[in-house]
Amino acid sequence: MAIPFRIRQIKTQQFAMFPEKLTNGEHVTVQSEFGFSLSEDLSSVRCISKFTYTQNEILLLTTEVHCFFEVNDVGKNEILDKGRLEVDFLRYLATIVTGTIRGIIHTKTENTVLNPIVLPPINLVEAIKDDMIIDRTKK
Repeated sequence: MAIPFRIRQIKTQQFAMFPEKLTNGEHVTVQSEFGFSLSEDLSSVRCISKFTYTQNEILLLTTEVHCFFEVNDVGKNEILDKGRLEVDFLRYLATIVTGTIRGIIHTKTENTVLNPIVLPPINLVEAIKDDMIIDRTKK
């Protein structure tokens, strides 16, 4: 059974860009990081995504976005019964956040030299490899 959820909140935690440091024609590297947390009552999953654009080890752009997903009672029971959030579900949430970040980056870089540098597709199978185990011993 899939975990029923809805997007509750999107929070741009950090956004900084340095368009003056771009050298046209040189390769730009994008690094991504993903993290997850679950509220104590299992009603909310947070996906934290950070993307960093560099060129020759010089920072061009960095952003960190937190998306909060509300889980209904059926989903909470599913999580509790399994004792984990399965990797496929985590990847699905990260897909939503990646698309959100792609839009944030596009909007915030409009009318700058960084705008043509689109966030490339991210292989979430490589980026997120494991289930998130729920530690039921914590009170």
